[in-house]
Amino acid sequence: MTHYRSVLFCLVAFPLLMFAQQDSACTERTFPANVLDAHGQQVLGLTNEQFRADFQGKPAKITSANYKSGPQRIVMLVDVSGSMWFDAQQRQLTKLVASDMVSSGPAQAQLALATFSSKFEAVVKFGHDREAVREAILSLNPAVKTSSNPFPSGETALNDAILDAANMFENPQPGDVVYAITDGLDNGSKSTTGRVLQYLERRKTRLFASVIRNSRFVQLSGGTGGPERVGNTAKETGGYSTIFETDHLKNSALGASADALHQLYGLMASFYLLDVELPRDPDKPRELKLTVVDADGDKKKGMMVLHPQSVFPCLTAR
Repeated sequence: MTHYRSVLFCLVAFPLLMFAQQDSACTERTFPANVLDAHGQQVLGLTNEQFRADFQGKPAKITSANYKSGPQRIVMLVDVSGSMWFDAQQRQLTKLVASDMVSSGPAQAQLALATFSSKFEAVVKFGHDREAVREAILSLNPAVKTSSNPFPSGETALNDAILDAANMFENPQPGDVVYAITDGLDNGSKSTTGRVLQYLERRKTRLFASVIRNSRFVQLSGGTGGPERVGNTAKETGGYSTIFETDHLKNSALGASADALHQLYGLMASFYLLDVELPRDPDKPRELKLTVVDADGDKKKGMMVLHPQSVFPCLTAR
């Protein structure tokens, strides 16, 4: 009889234990975050007590806040569609921005290079040195119509390309970055922006973007996205973006615009990892709010926290 009771207890208790472990894995999440002051400078030295998390209007417990700076991986994702390459000045600016990452980007980072238009191509995979990436950037010469025609033909699948770029990180690690250099146009993706956000949040991968905007270009009929859309998507992953105007390019140099790039590099290179206990696993994508507070628990003015803004259900996202 004793043996029978022991077996029965194990049969009942084991599923309950497994359920508890699964529930814990769904509510205990880790999010990358950067904190900027009113001048756009990173704020260092914060502890978990100085962060506040709100999830679905209820407080969530932040159990730890660790500041990370060290080896990381960045996939440079360069848009080679017609809307980016039909104009000589825009081509030049695109290569300048991409080359600046090789020269001035986070020194500790491993770089890979991919391009996309209607299709994605991994040009330089991880494991090669920066000179190989630089040479590949300088050699970019996509076969597109390069006239002054403001309506270049062809499709651009930006959302699909972001997902393909994220898959170049075979074993995702906190700190992985997809860095898109694009005009933000997307008229060919099968994937939605929501799918991109879900996938990157699951892999703790952030999206950063340098948006190349040409005021002379009229967006294709039926196209979606643009500078604002890709910038918002980047911010929703915990990343950031900057915008470059081709009309402002002078003397084949980035000039003052380099400061904006270097701010992006700093955000890529170092960040907080926040361990957060959610009140529950969300039933659908739910908003997470992170703020910095003072000793009295009041929100500090002028502080902006960059972090993934949506938390996805555990069973469907993971």
